[in-house]
Amino acid sequence: MKVNLSTVYLEKALSVANKIIPSKTPLTVLEGVKIEAIDNNLILTTTDLENEFKAHINCEVFSEGSVILPSKEFLKIVSRIDYPEIQLEVQDNKLIINSLGFKAELSVISESEYPEIDFGEFNDSITLNSDDFEEAINSVVYASSYPEDSNPVFAGILFEITKEKINFVATDGSQLALTSIKYESSKKLNEYKLIVPVKSLNAVIKELQENVNISFNENSISFSYDTEFGKIIINSKLIEGNFPEYKEVIPSKFKTSFNISRKPLLNAIKRVSILSKSKELSGVVIFDISKNKLVIESIESEIGKAQEELIISNFKGEPLSVAFNSKFLEDMLNKLKEDELILSFIDTDSPLKCELAEKEGFLYLLMPVRISAVV
Repeated sequence: MKVNLSTVYLEKALSVANKIIPSKTPLTVLEGVKIEAIDNNLILTTTDLENEFKAHINCEVFSEGSVILPSKEFLKIVSRIDYPEIQLEVQDNKLIINSLGFKAELSVISESEYPEIDFGEFNDSITLNSDDFEEAINSVVYASSYPEDSNPVFAGILFEITKEKINFVATDGSQLALTSIKYESSKKLNEYKLIVPVKSLNAVIKELQENVNISFNENSISFSYDTEFGKIIINSKLIEGNFPEYKEVIPSKFKTSFNISRKPLLNAIKRVSILSKSKELSGVVIFDISKNKLVIESIESEIGKAQEELIISNFKGEPLSVAFNSKFLEDMLNKLKEDELILSFIDTDSPLKCELAEKEGFLYLLMPVRISAVV
């Protein structure tokens, strides 16, 4: 095998490929990237036995062939090459890397051990705008439990596919995020509930540019899209299990609500939570809500306390004092792009609801922290 190709393109493909490689595995072959030169393409493949990445990179092929390399070391070498073109050649069970005076030899991994995974035939497919899809994933992914996966269902995002739209839902049991986008399909689709691993979605959104085609069946899902260097395909086994009936936990009525700007709220939470270092309630902030203002307070600790007052609008309902985990709120507020939010409350035992004032389709719920027994 011998090929010439763009260093930048190879580096970009490898950086996505490495997101699929397992962090710990007894199988050395799973730490490798399979590269195959055929028909003016260099095909890169990585897998963890549940997810599979393939990139087709445009290149100049002098001789065809394939080889498996230690992926992380390969990426480190390529990422440190400054010259725009790189040559890869297999000689005597080693990959020879050449680029403007730089030369390296990388030992290969036995190709006979590389697994082939059957994801089955994909029955249905839809196409989404890449920007819309990436924004949808980013607006809910923080509410999943990933990378903690003691309950695998919580380490995925639910794709609830109806006749006209997809609901993307993530939860870890304490918080829940939901967003919806409409789609177009050339045929009438069945309704699906697919739990997609966050690990594969993190890889999918890394190099999105225009449109992403999503194909699926009852057990697997596939994402394919074009990039500046070629085509990427990411296949994934769906997470088995029953996703919580999330609609049942969304309250229908709230007693208190108001509008507030996202950035001032986020910055206030960041400042106040610095001194929220109580041993029992570290990171907890209190929302003291009244008619014209929201006061955010830290739990008093040995190092001190803090509070900040924010202006609110469209206040409805009753005054309320309720506490929340500041990290959860920061994660949510950091991912949103819109500025004006609507926050709604019931009492100290019921979830906060966050919606966008000027855009439909997004909803976030967060359970409060009980502080009466500690403070």
